[in-house]
Amino acid sequence: MGGTNGSIPRSPEEITPEWLTSALREGGVLRDAGVTSVRTQGIGAGAGFLGQLAKVFVEYDRADEGAPPSMIFKIPTLDPGGREVSNLFRFYEREINFYRDVAADMRIRTPKCYYSYMDIPGDDYVLILEDLNPARFGDEVRSCSVADAERAIAALGACQRPWWQHQRLQSMEWMPLVNAPVHQSAEQSYNEAWEPFVEAFGELVPPKVIPVAERMKTHVIDLLNIFERPPRTIIHGDYRLDNLFFDHPDGSPVAAIDWQISSRGRGVFDVAYFMSTCLEPDVRRSHEQRLLRLWYDTVTDGGSKEYTWDEALLNYRQGVLYTNIYTVIGIGTLDAANERGTALFHKWLTRRTTAMEDLDCAEVMPA
Repeated sequence: MGGTNGSIPRSPEEITPEWLTSALREGGVLRDAGVTSVRTQGIGAGAGFLGQLAKVFVEYDRADEGAPPSMIFKIPTLDPGGREVSNLFRFYEREINFYRDVAADMRIRTPKCYYSYMDIPGDDYVLILEDLNPARFGDEVRSCSVADAERAIAALGACQRPWWQHQRLQSMEWMPLVNAPVHQSAEQSYNEAWEPFVEAFGELVPPKVIPVAERMKTHVIDLLNIFERPPRTIIHGDYRLDNLFFDHPDGSPVAAIDWQISSRGRGVFDVAYFMSTCLEPDVRRSHEQRLLRLWYDTVTDGGSKEYTWDEALLNYRQGVLYTNIYTVIGIGTLDAANERGTALFHKWLTRRTTAMEDLDCAEVMPA
């Protein structure tokens, strides 16, 4: 889609009724109605480090079938560190292409996209998405029930199954392979963030994990190469509770947002990311094998000679190992900014490093 009349808003406060009317008409949401008033409410404090998020409440000058009373407005972050990370990995471009090209074909509930705008040279990006309220949203700091973890893992398997080795994956050039050059730069980013991370948070890392994490400085790309191998599917890349909604009134058990890190590769990565990031260690230990098996049986339709259970279990442990890269780069680069952000960073750190220790991830480090 092209631009709308007027300048692109660079903060929620810059949204005007005129601009929003034009955007919603261009997106096919409005026919005759016009927006008369806009009220914004910031959301995602301490959760969305890579974008500015706001709920927009709208009033119209007349009835228009399908005109939403509220919507989600998403534009790039103002945080320099987050903006640098996002541009390096082309996150904004990737998410807009996701909603334009594949969202309608996903077997997991995603928000409807009302409008998107992308000007790569100008570094301008806008997404206007469906407000999933009153679905129940996940809270990563608080973790979740075992039942919600089961729903999340089952929905992930059901989502990835249709894309498993699908020919269409080959034509998705905008969605990089998990080991594409744009991702390989994570090795340099990890090395740059390592010393500041250890200085600030090293005392919180289990002593056995420190040497393992230090060894990873030369094995980031090796791990990515493992997850690039077939069988491939769509990887969400940030499959965690803050990006999930449960029990939507339309009957969807799980809905997933924030597809800006999506890539193509081995889908078990998302399982490792979810369980090591979102579940408290005692819950993960008690249900880890069962939940991993739930994903495996769902995505392989009961088993596969080409991708065995033992290989999935090995890749799961390697995926947990890789989550440390997110911890070091994320905590070492991004600004927590508030109390919840700080709490979230500490949960990432403790849950992921505990999982690395429990699963003896040093044993599965690539040679």
